[in-house]
Amino acid sequence: MRVRAIVAVIIGAIVLTGCSETPKQAGSAVIVNGKVISAAEVSQRVDKVRAQIQDSDASLIAEVPSLVQITQRAIDHYVLVSLLDEVVKRENININDNQVASYRDEIFAQYTQAAVEAQLVSQNAVPADDVDGFMYEILVQRALIELLAPGADTQTRNQALIDYMTDLSKEVGVELNPRYGTWDPSNLMSTPGDSTLAVPLPQLLGQ
Repeated sequence: MRVRAIVAVIIGAIVLTGCSETPKQAGSAVIVNGKVISAAEVSQRVDKVRAQIQDSDASLIAEVPSLVQITQRAIDHYVLVSLLDEVVKRENININDNQVASYRDEIFAQYTQAAVEAQLVSQNAVPADDVDGFMYEILVQRALIELLAPGADTQTRNQALIDYMTDLSKEVGVELNPRYGTWDPSNLMSTPGDSTLAVPLPQLLGQ
């Protein structure tokens, strides 16, 4: 069972090196279109995800991500959200709370809430209190696809979405603090500088 955003932006590992920071980047994790996402904000999300994974039913989690992977996915989450905020403004997309709730309940009914939450927290670094946010992101991407390639086949539609988001990423600018690697607009994900820091979380699940 997979519940994922259409664009695969959540993968990889983060580098926590001793790189120097410019004044612009000091205290920041990533800057998207001039908007600063702080390192503290990323850290808070990572801590929340770690705690939920450790409290989850081990049978619902196929693989426990490393701390590095969780941080990487959190970084990519914030980039995607910032880009989708720009999409909504430019394309006049309106997704309301009722649509989000309806879609969320549909997914819960199909897979069970526990399974969906375990999948999202372990694979996408989405804590339970941000499940609605994740569903909103999916609906925005779906709405954008309908604008870009109405009636096209799945491959064409997905490629249109990827091309749009890649171009938008390049246009508005995505700048990672060097501690967190660099942004790869062609793959819509951050690229770490050192994968050797991918240390697994303590194996507390099921204990």
